[in-house]
Amino acid sequence: MKQYLLLFGLLGCLVFAGSVMAQETDGGFDSMIDSVVQDAFSRFDEKYNTYIFTEEPSALSESDEDYDWSYDNNRWRRLDRNGSRLYSGSVGSRLNLTSSQALPWEFMNENLLFRYNRVEALFLGIGFPNRYSWDHRSISLFGSGGWGTSSHRWRYNGGVAQQFGMGKTMIEAGVEAHSLTDTKDRWLNDEGENTVAALFVRDDNRDYFGREGMSAWLGVYGKWRNSDMQVKVSYLNDQYESLDWRTNWSIFGGGDKSFRNNPAINEGRMRSILASFEMHEEHQRSYFTAGWKAAVSAEIAGKSFGGDFGFNKYQVDVTRYQPLSRYENLNVRLHVGSTTGDAPVQKWFELGGISTLPAFSYKEFQGNRVALVNAEYLLNGKILDNVDIFPSWLLRNTNFILFYDAGFTNAVSGESKFNEGFSSATLQTLKTDWGFGIGSRDAKIRLGFAWRTDIAEPVHVFLRLSRPF
Repeated sequence: MKQYLLLFGLLGCLVFAGSVMAQETDGGFDSMIDSVVQDAFSRFDEKYNTYIFTEEPSALSESDEDYDWSYDNNRWRRLDRNGSRLYSGSVGSRLNLTSSQALPWEFMNENLLFRYNRVEALFLGIGFPNRYSWDHRSISLFGSGGWGTSSHRWRYNGGVAQQFGMGKTMIEAGVEAHSLTDTKDRWLNDEGENTVAALFVRDDNRDYFGREGMSAWLGVYGKWRNSDMQVKVSYLNDQYESLDWRTNWSIFGGGDKSFRNNPAINEGRMRSILASFEMHEEHQRSYFTAGWKAAVSAEIAGKSFGGDFGFNKYQVDVTRYQPLSRYENLNVRLHVGSTTGDAPVQKWFELGGISTLPAFSYKEFQGNRVALVNAEYLLNGKILDNVDIFPSWLLRNTNFILFYDAGFTNAVSGESKFNEGFSSATLQTLKTDWGFGIGSRDAKIRLGFAWRTDIAEPVHVFLRLSRPF
């Protein structure tokens, strides 16, 4: 924990120093410092949806909480749903994606690419994301390129998409080529959090493999006042290769601590058809998120396509964010997967550790069948405003979290049907844990404590910079 505290202190100093250097020098020193500090604090509150350093506006009415709002010029302004948090980047510029279903280049939304991991070390590059035009026919060009300092390898992708925008719906056909350092672990944590953990404290919670090839797709997308839907069929043609662990350096995390070895995969040519369906209906209330998101996918890889593998992979993710009151939320995630046939290890499922079963070791359980349920109850500290124990500004920016997780994996014959192999999931075979935590206003930053329910073990302590689901 001391390492994380040092990390936050260092980041704060860097932000402060950079802001001071960027200030104009024609004003007074005191006013310059005040402006820099206020700007840094305001940015913190804006990023993490808090009011620690800025004044909290007047409370919204209960009926108004089901809309997205912005506080501007001393008044609340209700936002159009098409410009809400459903779509990151500029309005309508990209799709809302579920990390367990989307392809890696679909997450590129920045022009500067920066990451750190144990197979590339520092990776720097530039990118030009795919942009979506909802109101007219257009052609979108996108791509990226960068260099890994320890892998000594260029990675890139580039493609073109023809879009037919019709206002609320769009049809898109595209093709792209790529050479990627890929991972199937985006659903566990986002790239920013993983980079911070790897760079500062020598924790890399992803496994990697190389993937070179091309893809083509046809998609139909729709977006409405507070929801969206996507249907997509893709053809994937890739050469897979194992990647080696190439660095053990980090700013902190010294002593005998080392990065984990990067596990080998089944190398070879894979040709497959991937069909996916996604829907999202989410919006931000005063303190919590409310709504649904769901994603279903099926990948068919037959050796008759000319590849080295023949398998089917099916996956379902459903998440519900359920408000219980103005200051309470119950969030539940269901994750189910099944592979049949000659599935390579990179298409199997793992549970344990971050975002799955936090009281167990990382990827402790593997199989070609998986079922996982995560549940968390969030209580915002503002409910205790009338209790004169802590300052109200601290309470309203703090969430108290109680969570429970249950997971199951199984390895059955590849000849089994996709719905077989789950009957052995009983109270005795389920792996479960529970715990509690303290989180920020939006529950992204959280300090958690988890215990196994099957045996007596010391508490597992974890710090997260993003929500588990």
